[in-house]
Amino acid sequence: MNDDMNMLEFGLDDAKVIKPQGIDRFKQEKSNHTDRVSIILFKTFADVVISAKTRERGEQLSDDEKAGFIKKIDEKLAENLSKKIEDLTEIDRLDVKQPRFAVAYTHYKDGLGSVRCLGQWQGGMLTKPGLCCKEIGDADQTVATIILRYPIDEQKQVDADLLKKRRYTYIEVWRMSAKKFKQIEGVYIDARSNDMQVIDMKVTLDGDTRYQKQRIENGMSAFWARENTDAEIRSWVLDQGLRAQKYIKRDLGFQMNAEKLAERLGGEAAASRSLSGEAAASVPKFQSSYDDLLT
Repeated sequence: MNDDMNMLEFGLDDAKVIKPQGIDRFKQEKSNHTDRVSIILFKTFADVVISAKTRERGEQLSDDEKAGFIKKIDEKLAENLSKKIEDLTEIDRLDVKQPRFAVAYTHYKDGLGSVRCLGQWQGGMLTKPGLCCKEIGDADQTVATIILRYPIDEQKQVDADLLKKRRYTYIEVWRMSAKKFKQIEGVYIDARSNDMQVIDMKVTLDGDTRYQKQRIENGMSAFWARENTDAEIRSWVLDQGLRAQKYIKRDLGFQMNAEKLAERLGGEAAASRSLSGEAAASVPKFQSSYDDLLT
């Protein structure tokens, strides 16, 4: 045994050293149970400006143009924060009024699970179906973001002491259908009409745990973002959102090539059609897009 190998024994202190990679998916386990959550993944100011300029022009900006906007935005942020540009952090560059979501086209099949669509998409249109489209059917949009799930008391209010201690406080991936995304979008639209930009949401499981049908309500201004909340908590929450975003991809379906998918489906004929390129293209199907809320 190597002398430099660390030794562990069972016990609370040592158990803290062993941590699983990644973060859990938000899933409610009891009907009528209510959680209080807040989306903590955000776009940067540069993301928002470049997206707006792209829509305004109707075409993609060049790399030089994007770099120019980023430079101007950094200069303004540094001025507003009384910092040097080189001292700006990733957190400084976040626009917390703009929640960020990731989206992918996926297929689901019993025994296979959720897989990324191999078809070619352009502007929300399926322009060239993949093997998955032919063998499984139409793709759906799967959306995901990062949330903070608060510790709450019996009145469903945030337990500030537990939050400060990071106890019963969870950072999770919230994976959802396009329909649920529209629910959340509606909650945000109503909140913004009442001048609430950064909010919590009350999420209640409505029915069987297998289907995760949820009632989603405005939980008012986000507790973590309030001015009277400890600044250390605010920074910690934003940092956790940044750290967790790399885990979103795994919740947007398995990625595999046509050969591997054909093998999993057990269809040699399907593999042959896919690899030879002889399959006839189907009529492109329109899919909804969610503009600047989706990345």
